[in-house]
Amino acid sequence: MLLTASFTILTLTLCNAGALPQEPLVDRNSIWVDTVNRGELPILVHGAGTLLSPTQATLSIPEAQARNIEAGQAAAVDLKPGVVNAHVESVSGVNSSGMVGVVVNLDNAPTTLLTTGRLIDGTIWAGSLSNVVWVGRPVVSQPESEGVLFKLDPDGRFATRVHVMYGRSSINKIEVRCGLQPGDQVILTDLSTFQGKDRVRLN
Repeated sequence: MLLTASFTILTLTLCNAGALPQEPLVDRNSIWVDTVNRGELPILVHGAGTLLSPTQATLSIPEAQARNIEAGQAAAVDLKPGVVNAHVESVSGVNSSGMVGVVVNLDNAPTTLLTTGRLIDGTIWAGSLSNVVWVGRPVVSQPESEGVLFKLDPDGRFATRVHVMYGRSSINKIEVRCGLQPGDQVILTDLSTFQGKDRVRLN
């Protein structure tokens, strides 16, 4: 009887010693999943700023997003309330905060309702990319840089870490130069808490 009990305990110990740890669990309801696409990617750049005059405004744009902004490009300015068409007048150099100043001229703005210093938001159409691979912009991503995403396995039960190279970005989309293929499904939510894990399990 004692020998049998000892053998059972030894067997359980050996089995447990060889068991692999479970992958971290991720709640499906807490993540944002997107499908990788191929096609045209309009490059939209967003910035906040102020009115310089009833017909002109300045926008503050991060340097990385301002590299392809040029005079003459179309824009839209949200005057809060009301959105009016505009176009880029000039682009200044980078300041100490890493921001670029972009002056836009408002087209047919209702000048009687506008006051200098009003806070505004603006969007600039800085060109487009044709026939590129792109995906919704992950929470943690920077244009022209490397990144890490979790790609869903074909059965949808697990997601595996993959390294990607990003290209140019739009407001809510980003070019993928390598690491993903059209049709892949990836998690855009920040999963940096699982840094060092190669795979997570979805529940």
